[in-house]
Amino acid sequence: MNDQLSLQRLGFVLRSDLLRSFRAALVISGTAALVALLISLATAYDGSVAPGPNFYRFFFIAVLFAWGTIATSVCFSDLHGRATNQAFLLLPASALEKTLSRLLIHTVGLIAYLLVFTTMLSWVAEGINVAAFSVRRAFFSPSDPVAWLMLPHFLVTQALFFLGAAWFRKVQFVKTVGSVVAIVLALSSIGVAIAWLFSPESWGGGFHVDDPIDFIVEVAPWAYYGALPLFCWCVAWLRVTEAQVSHGI
Repeated sequence: MNDQLSLQRLGFVLRSDLLRSFRAALVISGTAALVALLISLATAYDGSVAPGPNFYRFFFIAVLFAWGTIATSVCFSDLHGRATNQAFLLLPASALEKTLSRLLIHTVGLIAYLLVFTTMLSWVAEGINVAAFSVRRAFFSPSDPVAWLMLPHFLVTQALFFLGAAWFRKVQFVKTVGSVVAIVLALSSIGVAIAWLFSPESWGGGFHVDDPIDFIVEVAPWAYYGALPLFCWCVAWLRVTEAQVSHGI
């Protein structure tokens, strides 16, 4: 059996983490569904129902990013809590398994759950609209192209908050947002400086360098969608590993 990764141990950790967050997920789901039903009924009552699925697309994307970022930002709260960190560290699983469990729940698990949840909500809400007002929107589909188009952006955002959850001990959400804003401003300043440096005007019009800028434009999507999430997830895992080692586990 691998000391770092065992599918059986990972399954046990996943089950434990799911049971720990089960009640909170039900409360959030119920609240989101109630708000969506009230808005759906209100718009159906005044006759402003659009025939397309945009209502449920917006609901899915809004809940995905709001719930996903907030829940992810506190997913390692038991690691940092004085009353809970001992239980987390003494859990008979490796740091990789503990990290993978939280990562799977807040990426694959949350996305799959919200796709199914939004689809079922659209059936219920539009069934009520048809029965009460004889109007309905289009149902939400788990294969909705707009929803899937936003998933890569969510994974990037989630990765940032996942790293913040493992790195910061308190107010992780606020500190992560502040750190991201500071990094974006710094990178933007560097980008402006590079663009000015390689602009023809900065060299009196006699020096043209297009290759570096073209290279950055080509590499940027790969870095954004691929390297950035992987980097954040790996650093979060190293942070959890450091916590276990520093406590002698």
